[in-house]
Amino acid sequence: MKLYDKLIGETAELLAPATPSVYAYDPGSCWADNGKSELVMMRDAAFELGGNNLPSVNFTMVTTTEGIVDKDEVCVYGPDLPQIHGPVSFARIVMLEVEDLGETEDEEKAYNAIRDLEFVRYHVYPTGYMVRVSSESNQEQVRLSKQAISSGINFAKVGNDYISKYKALDSVKHAKIIFVVDSPVVEQLQPYAKKVDDITKTLTHILDGMATDCSHCDMKAICDEVEGMKELHLGKKKS
Repeated sequence: MKLYDKLIGETAELLAPATPSVYAYDPGSCWADNGKSELVMMRDAAFELGGNNLPSVNFTMVTTTEGIVDKDEVCVYGPDLPQIHGPVSFARIVMLEVEDLGETEDEEKAYNAIRDLEFVRYHVYPTGYMVRVSSESNQEQVRLSKQAISSGINFAKVGNDYISKYKALDSVKHAKIIFVVDSPVVEQLQPYAKKVDDITKTLTHILDGMATDCSHCDMKAICDEVEGMKELHLGKKKS
């Protein structure tokens, strides 16, 4: 799957001028996961990421190209959680290297893999780290509890929690979790998130058996623009 490769490169290029703090994945250093959505009341909150109408965004990009995502790591652009004291702009980006999903040969395998990756996206629940995601706008806001801050939560530990959930899937080889905090880059990432969302929806519809009359398809623009999408669609049609 190379449908997201161009966007992975463009995202890396946008982030390149800044130097992140990088943390290798440590499965023994995951922040405790609550197992379900946790309500953090405002009176118990230390601050919010992406709150107060500040820009926020999240998106996930997948590749089968070796070397693009070559290790499991957490990258933090901007201040870490212990250094934040009020609302800030916020982005969380996930880059995954997965095994060859065989999209045109085993559609059910590819469909199930995409579904599992999307499931993880919405089912990580770090304790004291309340996530609110809008799938329509690709926004992600996080409310941090005072207890979590005093207990030593940081992005490396939260990122490790995300990576551990992705690594539990057989298809995932490597996972990179990127946090961008208090930066104008967050707003610049929003069009990238929209494009990623369009690609994912188009891919899901193709694998789910959407109509193959391209002249009447609302997603024709994505198939025309994204390298490999039209070939996948035509492969589905031939099968």
